[in-house]
Amino acid sequence: MANLYDIYNTFSSGFGGVNKKLVYPLENQSDYLGKITFTPIDEVHVDIREGVASFGSLIKEEIKDFGKLITDAVSADATTTTPEDLDEAADKESDKLIKAAKDNAKSSFYGKTTAAPAFDGTEHGRALKLNTDKRISLYLPRAIQIQDTVTYDNAFQLGLIGGAIEAGMGTPAGAVGAAAGAIAQETTGLVNTVLGRTGGMSQEAAGILSGKIAAKLPVIGDAAGGAVRSRTGLTTNPNVRAIFKDVPIRNFSFAFQLIPTSQNEAIVIEDIIKTFRTELYPTALRAGGVNVGYKFPNRFMIKVKYNNKEIKGIRFLPVYMQSFNATYNSATGGMHSDGRFSAVDISMTFTETRAISKTDVEDGGY
Repeated sequence: MANLYDIYNTFSSGFGGVNKKLVYPLENQSDYLGKITFTPIDEVHVDIREGVASFGSLIKEEIKDFGKLITDAVSADATTTTPEDLDEAADKESDKLIKAAKDNAKSSFYGKTTAAPAFDGTEHGRALKLNTDKRISLYLPRAIQIQDTVTYDNAFQLGLIGGAIEAGMGTPAGAVGAAAGAIAQETTGLVNTVLGRTGGMSQEAAGILSGKIAAKLPVIGDAAGGAVRSRTGLTTNPNVRAIFKDVPIRNFSFAFQLIPTSQNEAIVIEDIIKTFRTELYPTALRAGGVNVGYKFPNRFMIKVKYNNKEIKGIRFLPVYMQSFNATYNSATGGMHSDGRFSAVDISMTFTETRAISKTDVEDGGY
């Protein structure tokens, strides 16, 4: 009588074991309605030779069209064609060339459609080719953490001029006028202080400017500036602000404890670990017996489901696997009769391929 693993491989996804799934737990699956799947993506990379050839043809055609336009303009009636007309025609053709080059570059990298990436199995308007033969389905782990974060520069110093620009942004003079006024005011104050006359400046303003002048002295600037600030008890306001910087790419970690209840499950676990480790690494590119480079590893599509329905609010972009760890028999030394381990703890970390934005959260629930 065939064992459970052989029967599963034969009938799980077609006859002869075609498109079999790597599933844990293999037995008593009805007890685990929450599942997380990891499906490798068969990447379709751009052949740069095609892009270069296409771009070269485009340039040739544009130069030919541009030359024809100039020839036609020069051969036209001189009374109706002026140098300004030629300049305008050249500008229009130049703009056309630049736009066509940009469109061609986008097409070369992303395909003809340049729509924003979606996370439902498409990217840049193209369907992602999922390798369902290597899809791994595991039980839904506890404590799934989704961490959203953005970064700020919390020590950005606007200084005197930057503070004046910020304050002047809402005035009729605007930022440029505010900046010019601040520069003129500081310059006048510095000159008056150097000449020993403070004019209409307050004692505090004169002390602050004196400290700034002293700080600019060669070699002893820091010490001189500090001495003036110490004696006057005054210093400039650096106008520190928190300025938005960027959006980091999200990272995710998952951990599972795989304890086979039979030899069949031990075999499945072994296949799951091998698949994860295989997809982690890049393909080596060799030329003349020398390793000259790498082809990127495949990414994964991660889906989190309960009772075969996606859980709202927990979605992922295509991700790269950054690390995979396996710890065998962490709590026991027992082995199966065929020499396979009786337990294995696995953990992995992933990184998304780009940063998300407000629109992704509002429209996609990521």
